[in-house]
Amino acid sequence: MIPLFSNKEVRDVDSFAIEQLGFPSLLLMENAASSLFTIISEKGFLDKTRTSSVGILCGKGNNGGDGFALARKIALAGHKVTVLHLSDKKNLSPDASINYDLLLKSSSDYKNIKMKKYKNVRDINLLRSCHLIVDAILGSGTQGELRGDIKDIIETVNKFHAKKIAVDVPTGLNADTGYGETIFKADLTISLGGLKQGLFLGEGYVASGLIEKGNIGLGDRYLSGKLTKNFLVEQSDIKSFLPLKSRKLNKYSAGKVFLLTGSKGFGGAAVLSANGAFKSGVGAVVLAIPASLQKIILEKRPETVLNFYGDRTTEFLSPEHYPSLREKINWADSIAIGSGIGKDEATREFVHLLLKNHPNKKIVIDADAIQAFSKNIYNKFQLKNSVFTPHLGEFCSLIGEEKTTVEKDLLYFGKEFVKVTKAVLGLKGPRTIIFTPDGKSFINPTGNEGLAKFGSGDVLTGMLASFIAQIHDVKLAVLSAVYLHGLAADQLKGKKSAYGFTPRDLADQIPFTLKEINDSL
Repeated sequence: MIPLFSNKEVRDVDSFAIEQLGFPSLLLMENAASSLFTIISEKGFLDKTRTSSVGILCGKGNNGGDGFALARKIALAGHKVTVLHLSDKKNLSPDASINYDLLLKSSSDYKNIKMKKYKNVRDINLLRSCHLIVDAILGSGTQGELRGDIKDIIETVNKFHAKKIAVDVPTGLNADTGYGETIFKADLTISLGGLKQGLFLGEGYVASGLIEKGNIGLGDRYLSGKLTKNFLVEQSDIKSFLPLKSRKLNKYSAGKVFLLTGSKGFGGAAVLSANGAFKSGVGAVVLAIPASLQKIILEKRPETVLNFYGDRTTEFLSPEHYPSLREKINWADSIAIGSGIGKDEATREFVHLLLKNHPNKKIVIDADAIQAFSKNIYNKFQLKNSVFTPHLGEFCSLIGEEKTTVEKDLLYFGKEFVKVTKAVLGLKGPRTIIFTPDGKSFINPTGNEGLAKFGSGDVLTGMLASFIAQIHDVKLAVLSAVYLHGLAADQLKGKKSAYGFTPRDLADQIPFTLKEINDSL
């Protein structure tokens, strides 16, 4: 796991280095600038065969100081640099002021340096012809929404066609929550010292582009002692979680899954969830469906054992079907309910009955089943072995909060939910976040826009149930399923583009994704 840090945690390390270790703050800034220049060069943002034209926006704080120091290094490498600074020298932080003077003195000897104090929005046109624009205005110092000149600058620069780089954190993005209304849109963000958690959350994921960690000269060990509870999942973690396939396995010891998915008109959800379960390695899958869906399921998933309920006119689950399903509920190592079951009141009652009668069962609660617990009804149930997998809209309905409120601090609301329910929460989105009852969050780095299709979540539901049945540890199983689901999508994007693959393709890709993970070093 890669630890992610709050803004305060990283700043505490800076303070420790300066106050306890005796590192001059100016040296940390120089190290940061050197690291910025190295990463920008290595990532190909500075042309090695001709002179690049670079525009740098500098604020009054230490983020601006990093920008002044970086400008000097880029200019000394032979590139043309235009620095637009938003503050007079007298208002700069002490270290920023020193680097401002060094750059100003260099400009008398190096004619490829141009410096100008920002006066109005027309001054931004000085950067319009630049190949590269660097944001060193606020960084992690963003507090609240951007207003006035800074908002005008960011909105204007975002429209330019140049490549864009953010120093530490894109201006306008909250480094802790990943929220912001007006944010610098970067192609590359270089997070100094440690990786800020907000870069991987919400709007941070969209605005930050490629994320690299910059070095301020301290090494990682000074952050390693921080007891962070937020992490980025790594492939090596997932490999260690996957169950080994023993030669002694049989179809039952390899895991038993019972799927309560699909209803009349939504038979495809049942097929996709069954596909996701089987392709993830589980030994036995039993699918409970209305008798009216018998023909379509037998045609699409002939190897799946079917548990029919009701008669040919039955359209959805209701409490009257519970007795015919109870045996397989008790038999299963894991249960998944929700994909395509519909939102009828009787189905809602069945979901409640299932949870009340089987409080210790490992149950994946997805899609339509989630709405059965909306507006804090979940407080009435024992959910310690359950997994909720809502997207943001479903989650807001679940906890009874407005979307605009939850978006501003996803980590807070996710952690509060699992603290109350003792369940695992997989909050689905461009970067799915897994919350666990021990107060930790895990951001999944895999997946892409090709997953934004009907049926992708149904495949994940089956995968979740499959890995829970095999691994038995709910947290590790959820991390594995979410990571592999996203990685399969990334592999398909490489082969077919985000436009071209379907949820069925996604399920079919899972065995190849698992092979790649198992074959990796």
